[in-house]
Amino acid sequence: MSFFSAQELTVGFGTSEPLLSDINLELEAADRLLICGATGSGKTTLMMALAGIIPKIIPNKNYSGQVMLEGVPLSAIGSDALFSQIGFVAQTVEDQLWDLSVEDIIAFPLENRGVQRAEVRARVSSLMQQLNLTELSGRRVLTLSGGERRMVVLAAALAPHPRVLVLDEPTTGLDPAARQRLCGALAQAADTVSNVIVAEQDPVHLASITQHLAIISDGTLSAIEPLEPALDKSEMWEHAGLLAPRRKINRPAPPEIGRELLAISALRTKLTRASGKPVLDDLELNLHGGEVLGVIGRNGAGKTTLMRSILGLSAIASGGISIAGATADGWTTARRARSIAYVPQSMRQILFHMTVEEEVGFALSMGGNDEDADTILARYGLAGMQETNPFALSARQQGQLGLACAEASGAIIAIIDEPLLARDLQGRALLETFLTRMTQSERTVMLVSHDLELVDDVATRLAIVADGHIPFDGTSEEGWRSAAFDALGWPAPYAAQPEVTS
Repeated sequence: MSFFSAQELTVGFGTSEPLLSDINLELEAADRLLICGATGSGKTTLMMALAGIIPKIIPNKNYSGQVMLEGVPLSAIGSDALFSQIGFVAQTVEDQLWDLSVEDIIAFPLENRGVQRAEVRARVSSLMQQLNLTELSGRRVLTLSGGERRMVVLAAALAPHPRVLVLDEPTTGLDPAARQRLCGALAQAADTVSNVIVAEQDPVHLASITQHLAIISDGTLSAIEPLEPALDKSEMWEHAGLLAPRRKINRPAPPEIGRELLAISALRTKLTRASGKPVLDDLELNLHGGEVLGVIGRNGAGKTTLMRSILGLSAIASGGISIAGATADGWTTARRARSIAYVPQSMRQILFHMTVEEEVGFALSMGGNDEDADTILARYGLAGMQETNPFALSARQQGQLGLACAEASGAIIAIIDEPLLARDLQGRALLETFLTRMTQSERTVMLVSHDLELVDDVATRLAIVADGHIPFDGTSEEGWRSAAFDALGWPAPYAAQPEVTS
């Protein structure tokens, strides 16, 4: 008898085709399984079913089959006992958070089960040390970064000492250092957690803590196989709509540099750190037509403040910003928006119209693009969705809408913050379409991301932000070998690593 299993699991939500179809899965104690699939393949639905969220919390009339823990169907286990034995971290961790302190979030599942106060304190303290969360002590979770929130939710999931841990895209939004801490925490959890099941699009980050792989595609799950040999099967990954993890790339050719579109000179922000030092201090940067600038750096290095300063959302103490040769220091945010398009990590921050067509129509009103909304929407995979409410779109589709609006605006500069849609082949193709159209029309893109593989694939130039400065600005190939990158302590992208010869 297997320790954890799914038998003929099928889940649908009233659609003509089930989202999951006849899923079979068997894991022995101590197995670590990685499940990979493109956006829309059924990963999240499968994770919620394996964790018992479906149908315990989200009822489903089209649910059939069984998920079992040591031969006992999850349906036969009471909710309190079930969620003590199975820990779950959702892809959107905000769904699992309240405006409480970090300690309160971690303690909540224990207090909810009547664990003695002394034991609660001991477990919270241990988990905060284990996950390097002690610096966040006393902070309200809504003041934390996305990566910090994800680590707090993981701590809360581990607090009850679950026997099975189910994680849905846990590395989303984490920088390489945070991913390493996550993997370290999961490795340490092996003493108490019998099974870890992780859904991801990119297997590279979690290869060190998982042994086996299954691919989900169109709601069906492949047979389980050893992970390490599978990393070299490029055709298998591409057939599933995923980027091959060990691909060698052809880096973009150095562009013919066009006119200077953005110039930042001796920039110092009014916003300061706890020490009183400006977040950005004496920063220099420029962008020319035809370039894609990849911007990387640790959390807190100043990347977000840099974006906000360019957009006019963060006050400048000294220095200046010029756009297409004109001094922009006195420009309003609205005036800057006619030259600069912004695609945030979460498009919900900037959506305000009732339909998709109205969002694109507003961008077109900026006057820099003569195309019609239907043409632009079709280019970014949103044909037929003109009347859809933007908030009814999936996170992936909202990202596509962000690219459509950025192009519709006719902006000469686009700033893209952590484009999560680019993690599978279809999303990457849409992003590359946008980048190509921008650069071939002598416009420019600033791409801010923790995804070093993405930056290595598409950027023509790399800037590393550290402690409010830019210690490296040059080609990606040189950047991965630079002292500034070495100081980050991150592994270089796979394609940039030297080949190992036997």
